[in-house]
Amino acid sequence: MRHAKNTVRYYLILTALLIFLFFSNDFGLIDIQKTAIVLAAGIDRDGATFIVTTQIAVPKDSEQGGSVQAVQIESRGATVAEAFNQINAKTGWYPKLVFCDLLVLGKTATERNVFEALDYFLRDEYMSDGCLVAACDGSAKDILNAQTPIEGISSLAAQKVLSEHAVQSGMVAVNSLRTFAIGYYGAGKSGYLPIIKTESPEETPSKSGDSGASGGSSSGGENSGSSGGGSGGSEGSTDSGNKKESVYSASETALFYDGVMTGRLNAEETFALCVAKEKLKLASYSLEHAGCDYALQIKTNEPKIKFSVDKNARAHLKINVELTAGIQDISSPQAAAELLTGGNIPKEIFGRAKEKLSGEIQSVFEKSRNCKCDVFGILERLQKFEAGYYSAFKEDILERLDYKIEVSFESLR
Repeated sequence: MRHAKNTVRYYLILTALLIFLFFSNDFGLIDIQKTAIVLAAGIDRDGATFIVTTQIAVPKDSEQGGSVQAVQIESRGATVAEAFNQINAKTGWYPKLVFCDLLVLGKTATERNVFEALDYFLRDEYMSDGCLVAACDGSAKDILNAQTPIEGISSLAAQKVLSEHAVQSGMVAVNSLRTFAIGYYGAGKSGYLPIIKTESPEETPSKSGDSGASGGSSSGGENSGSSGGGSGGSEGSTDSGNKKESVYSASETALFYDGVMTGRLNAEETFALCVAKEKLKLASYSLEHAGCDYALQIKTNEPKIKFSVDKNARAHLKINVELTAGIQDISSPQAAAELLTGGNIPKEIFGRAKEKLSGEIQSVFEKSRNCKCDVFGILERLQKFEAGYYSAFKEDILERLDYKIEVSFESLR
């Protein structure tokens, strides 16, 4: 009995000691006042020099409202690690990437192998490999320096454009650091990223035409004009000065081969890529027929990609997409009964939608083949399912491939 009482005392003392340590010791963690909480990072290049723009959260004093603002700090180095070390040298803050959820690659970075920069983030043990990655036409610094009415912190506004809803609606071909790295280090050495850009809130988005290969126009972001190592606030309209507010869009997609941007898809082709690879939910698809504009609401889609090599050593790819859709809107007036019941969908509408979407998927394949970007994972399928042909086909499989695209639409009723 006495032994049992002593055991209880020992456990009580140990519990009290642990509680004391928990509430009185930081266990070697860096003081929050000495830590730079990095929310996003932009990578640009000047020759061999990396230009890193970091967006850092700065808590306000409770007397000022207790909210959080963000500042941009620019640093340079021969490596990304050296540039990040400059943050600590210039500010006294130690940069922590555990909350970094967005990486933006500027045009000068995408013209060279982007993994010369991204490998730093892959090695960092605190960095989440689920971090969103995006490209831009101009400077990544300008993207992060943009002021937006959507959020007080620009990186949070950009993440809304790259949200899960954007993926399910097919508007943006979102990609993470993990998935992009898997594609780069895989057999096809290929991948894609959304192209994020800024535009005026009053602008009416126009449909993108076919774009050339790599490169492109300026992103339209406002140049902050800050010098190396400088910083700038990004609290939206509270410190706007002469700087105009912008909103983000990411409807176009950059294609990469061996880490270098080699082509791009316009907004329609981006949707076609998404519908052929991802499961969409409540996506909208627009088309014109007989002088009227129609908007179809896609309830479900079933994408299937099949690769095979026949007995004559010919490689075949079949892309099959089955969609269930209904009328979402029509530019011409309808009778009340049709509005209530949804009306009968003319077969010609689904026929036109099938023809249009098939052509857009074909355009995606041809563009990706021309820039050597294996967006449909052909080499991976060759390696996995037809390994005997891998050595012979791996160099020119995209050129020798015969492909077939089948699209079908079914009514909701």
